[in-house]
Amino acid sequence: MPENWEDICEQAALRIAYGIKEQDIPSALYVNSDQTQVVYAQGSNLTWAPTGAKQVSTVGNEEKRAFTIVVSIANDGTMLPLQAIYGGLSKKSCPEPTSLHFEDCIKAGFKFEYSNTSTYWSTQATM
Repeated sequence: MPENWEDICEQAALRIAYGIKEQDIPSALYVNSDQTQVVYAQGSNLTWAPTGAKQVSTVGNEEKRAFTIVVSIANDGTMLPLQAIYGGLSKKSCPEPTSLHFEDCIKAGFKFEYSNTSTYWSTQATM
């Protein structure tokens, strides 16, 4: 990291603010997003092994089935629809329309996307 990283960040923020002001970019178009992994079956800290065992593993710790949820909010306070991204190459990777509460999610504006890759990560293509 450069020694002047704070100055670089400040300059970047000023460039963004200048662009927004000079180009009259509406506040609603300035969006902040974050994403997180959601694991289907979270492991626990429980173990089961004979007393004195040399190796003890936790239950469900190797669980890898997950998806990414993306949350975005516009600068004017508008929360954009939640986006869930599933690993896979087709809509078959996403929840079925017959899934419990699927219709509720659609009515709330949720977006179910497949990544078109083997991962469930958010990419520019899924945004």
